[in-house]
Amino acid sequence: MENKRNNPREPARAKARLLVDGQWHDCMITNISIAGGRLYLRMSVPTGKAVRIQIADYGQYDATVVWCDGDETGLKLEHDPAEIASMLTALAA
Repeated sequence: MENKRNNPREPARAKARLLVDGQWHDCMITNISIAGGRLYLRMSVPTGKAVRIQIADYGQYDATVVWCDGDETGLKLEHDPAEIASMLTALAA
């Protein structure tokens, strides 16, 4: 299958928290790029929902849910790409 992403995702395994409707939920990032990421999250979140993700000690980022399938959720990051790139560099170290 051809990868049509402009920003290839890198495998990751980082603890995170997702803010949904004013409540934080623990999750795990399984892959990430400047544009978005995939989470393991033990709940379903509606597509199009605005959320906020806190990635370990690397900061908080606005995002939108683009898909949800069982325990996996896809996010589009709605944040300054330069800040996300800096976080990705730190996360990869």
